[in-house]
Amino acid sequence: MKAQPTEPVTLKLMRSDHPAQALRTDSVVLREIETRTGIKLEIEPIPLSSYTDKKRALLTTDHMPDILLINPNELSEFVRSGQFLPISDYMEQMPHFRSVAADHPQIQRLYVDGKLYGFPVTAQHFIQGGRAPMIRTDLLRKLGLAVPESFEELYAVLSKLKMIYPDSVPWTARGLSSFFGAVAFGMGSGFGMYFDPDIRGGSYVYGSNKPAFKPVLEYMNRLYREGLLDPDFDVNTQQIWSDKLSRGQSFFYYDNNTFALNFNETLKRSNPDYKLELIPYFSNDGGTKRGSLYPKGWLTDIYVISSHVKDPTRVIQLFDWLYSPEGAEISNFGKLGETYELVNGEPRFVDSLVQKYKHSADPVRMLLSEIGAGLLAISPHVDDRPSRQLSNPDLFRWSEQLKNDPGAYVIPSLAPAFTKEERERLTEISSKIAPIEQEVLKFIIGAKPLREFEEFAERLTLSGVPEMESIYNNAMARTVK
Repeated sequence: MKAQPTEPVTLKLMRSDHPAQALRTDSVVLREIETRTGIKLEIEPIPLSSYTDKKRALLTTDHMPDILLINPNELSEFVRSGQFLPISDYMEQMPHFRSVAADHPQIQRLYVDGKLYGFPVTAQHFIQGGRAPMIRTDLLRKLGLAVPESFEELYAVLSKLKMIYPDSVPWTARGLSSFFGAVAFGMGSGFGMYFDPDIRGGSYVYGSNKPAFKPVLEYMNRLYREGLLDPDFDVNTQQIWSDKLSRGQSFFYYDNNTFALNFNETLKRSNPDYKLELIPYFSNDGGTKRGSLYPKGWLTDIYVISSHVKDPTRVIQLFDWLYSPEGAEISNFGKLGETYELVNGEPRFVDSLVQKYKHSADPVRMLLSEIGAGLLAISPHVDDRPSRQLSNPDLFRWSEQLKNDPGAYVIPSLAPAFTKEERERLTEISSKIAPIEQEVLKFIIGAKPLREFEEFAERLTLSGVPEMESIYNNAMARTVK
C-alpha cells in the first residue's frame, strides 16, 4: 500500500557524512520519498570526523533538529533531558515497525524505563560478516605453508613470512579496539566488558582483570617484540591500514572480513594471484574455537525524533512507511523504472547504473551515493541486495562460511537497558577503570612488564569491576524476561 501524501511537511534531518559514501542533499530517494509521503527531508550532512562534537553540542543546548542520528550511549546520556520523542507511545500506529522489531529482538535493549526513544537501523536480506582472520592464501600456497588452525600456528606462519619478507609487517591493524576484543575472545578471554556465551549460559564479564587475559597479553607482546605485529597498529588510520594490505606490505588482519574485497581488487591489478582470504576461526590453548559475528542490523545507529517536532504523528507515519516493503525498497533502490527494475519480483538496479560503477574502487557505495540510498544515506531498514548485485562473489561465499563456522558466535552489540541509578554508577566506575585499562597497550608494546599484570588486575577489581558485572547481568536479566 502506498503512503498517501497529505499536507506538505518539511523536516530537518542531520546525520554523519561518511567518507566511503558521500551524502547527497538532493537525490532520487529524497525526491521519491517526498512524492510518496508529502514529506520533504532537508538533509544536513556533517563530516564524520566532526559529527560527534556537532551533535553533542546540539543535544547539550537542546537545539537538536527534527531528526538526528545518534548512538546508544548518547541515547542513554540525553534521554532524560526530554528532547527525544518516546516513539513507543505510538506503537499501535506502526504495524511495519512492529513487524521489523519482532525480527530484531535486540531492540528491547534500547528501551529506557519501559519506553523506546528512537528508530534503530535494522537489516533485511542480511549478508553475514564478522571480525575474522583474513590471510594471504596465495603466499601460503607459494611457500608451501599450511593454513593456520590455531593461534600458535598463526604465530609460526607469521614468523615464516617475516623471515622471507624482512621488510614486511605481517599483521597490521587500524587501532587496538578494531581487533583486540575479537582476538581476546578467540583466545578464551575478553577485553573490557563483554558478553561471554560460555560462562553461566551467557553472561557479561569484565575480561581484563581475569587470569585468562594474561596469556592474551603475552601472545600479543611476543608478536610485537618479534616484529610480527605492526609497530604502528594503534595509530594507523583506516587509509594507512588499507594501504599496507592493498600494497602487499602486510599479509594478515583480524577485523571486518568485507574490507578484503577492496584490497583484493586493488592488488590483483598488478599481481593476479593476490588473495586475502577468510580462514576458519582459530583454536585456542583450551582446544576450543571462538569467533564473533556481527549481529543482524546496525542497531548502534538510532534516528531520534525531537520532542518539539510540530506534527509527531506525521514523523511516526514516515518512519513506519520506511520500514514497510515499499518504503524500504525506495530508500534502498531509488525510483522504480529510473534507478531500478523488478526482475521476477526482485529489485535490481538498471544496467546503466551497474555499468557506470562496476569497475570503480567501491562500486556499491559509489552507486548508492549517487541515488542517496542505503545504510550511509537515510534508510532505517537496510537491504543488502545491492551488494549481491554489485559485489564480488567472495562476499557471499564468506557469508555462508561464517554462518557455518563451528566456532562462530553472534555477540550482542547492545548493552542491556539500565536504570538511571545504574547508569550513574557505571559512569562512576568507568571513570576509575578507564585510566587503568590504558595500560593494556603498554603491556602489548613492552612499556610495562607482564610481571605486573596481577597488580594491574587487582587495581581494576578494587575500582569496581565486580559491581559493574553485577549491574550488567542484573539489567540483562530484566531485559530478557
